[in-house]
Amino acid sequence: MWRDMFKTRYAVQDGILYLKAEYLPGDAAFAPPRGDGAGEKGAYEAILDHCRDSGIAARLCAVPGDLLALVTDMFPGARARTDRSWSDYLYDSEDIRTLAGRRYSGQRNHINKFRRLYPDWSFGAVTGDDLGQVREFFVRYSAEHIKDYPAYNEGNVKTIELIDNFGRYGQLGGVLRAGGEIVGASFGEIVGDTLFVHVEKANTDYPGAYPMLVNRFAAAFAGGGVMYINREEDDGVEGLRVSKLSYHPVRLLDKYVVELDAR
Repeated sequence: MWRDMFKTRYAVQDGILYLKAEYLPGDAAFAPPRGDGAGEKGAYEAILDHCRDSGIAARLCAVPGDLLALVTDMFPGARARTDRSWSDYLYDSEDIRTLAGRRYSGQRNHINKFRRLYPDWSFGAVTGDDLGQVREFFVRYSAEHIKDYPAYNEGNVKTIELIDNFGRYGQLGGVLRAGGEIVGASFGEIVGDTLFVHVEKANTDYPGAYPMLVNRFAAAFAGGGVMYINREEDDGVEGLRVSKLSYHPVRLLDKYVVELDAR
């Protein structure tokens, strides 16, 4: 989704995948290596050697907290920093599926209002027959929600790409309807025991559409062995932060930028 905005490039060496991105204009950084042997010091030294040969800072980005200790043990002089706006919101899947208890009374009230206003509402998994209408919904949404925030607008553009390659990308999709119209849609995927929600948009002209979409998407796809739901970061947007906190995450997953060669 972010390959164009961050000018992402990749290389495979000795069975290890390396991703290099410009996470800020002119500032390159590597994602943590992936593959057999990726957790060994040699994989990180390959990044360090490349950066020294290229005359650029040896920098890692999107380093999760559980990997940070490993990296700093390998490179005691490394410096790490994080930003609250990068942190992913992790929820207990049962909490979002059921919205049970007093702390979710606000969301339940919004959902009940939606049900009363739109008794013909429906929610279902996106199929090939839906894709044309879902695409039209997102095209309209993008045109009506242009912001002075490049990542937000790029996300809207790439959502259309996702829809155009829905079968190829293997995403899960859910669509919410009311009054015969699509009023919301979400896309995501299950990795291990976690459902990642990559795209989540609803028409706020329909009161309660967002809580309804959040709840129904979880109910449809976060069953079985799915223990958690990751609804990703808030990008420092205050309204989005308030909304995501209102669903009571069990944890905020910090991501770090690490300067390997901090001399």
